[in-house]
Amino acid sequence: MLVKLTEVCGTGAVTSGNRYSLREVFINPEHVILVREEHRYNNLNQDGLLAEGLDRSHRFSKLTIDKGSSGTEIIVIGDPLTIEGILNSRRGLLRG
Repeated sequence: MLVKLTEVCGTGAVTSGNRYSLREVFINPEHVILVREEHRYNNLNQDGLLAEGLDRSHRFSKLTIDKGSSGTEIIVIGDPLTIEGILNSRRGLLRG
């Protein structure tokens, strides 16, 4: 079963200034191998430099997702404990 999270995506080049957008992503919790706090995005959000209208108290996590011989990393809204709770609640349901 997949879980829905909100990803923060960079949409600008370094020379023109980064812009960020949000999008929904669906993650298989069984493939997440690491969750850690992403302080850089916390700071960007507190400075109002992320998506417009985003609450400045939000925290962010970097997820590393196993892709076999490699991994991919994404930034999602939520502190590591919240994300871990979401992922583990779904894992528990899978094991029924």
